[in-house]
Amino acid sequence: MKIEKKLKEQKKKCTPERIELFKWMENRHLFTSGDLASAFSHIGRASIFRTLKLFTELWVLRRVNLWESGESYEVECCKKHHHEHMKCNSCWDILSFASDTICTQIFEQAKKLGFHIDEHSLSILWTCKNCNS
Repeated sequence: MKIEKKLKEQKKKCTPERIELFKWMENRHLFTSGDLASAFSHIGRASIFRTLKLFTELWVLRRVNLWESGESYEVECCKKHHHEHMKCNSCWDILSFASDTICTQIFEQAKKLGFHIDEHSLSILWTCKNCNS
């Protein structure tokens, strides 16, 4: 994804910090604001939070709630490859899984109820096979 193009299309400033943060983000599966703050101590926390908010509003990032880990993010590279997450309750391992069937059911149910879903995230707490044995 070309973040520069996305920012310019939305008439947002294309700052060196935003480009630097995005390049780091796109090489990670899941990350938190704390991960960014640790990796970019030269960028203020307020700037990091503003960038996360902006990228989420522009659908560049997807918020993922993983319970005790707090809010995590992932680059929303393509809606065709949407997936959900399962997190082991013991070792904290995170597994991503395809969710086409589940998503179809969620959107169909929302339509029946007269709702329009702008964004969704499904996270499942589980015990993995290694911790379950």
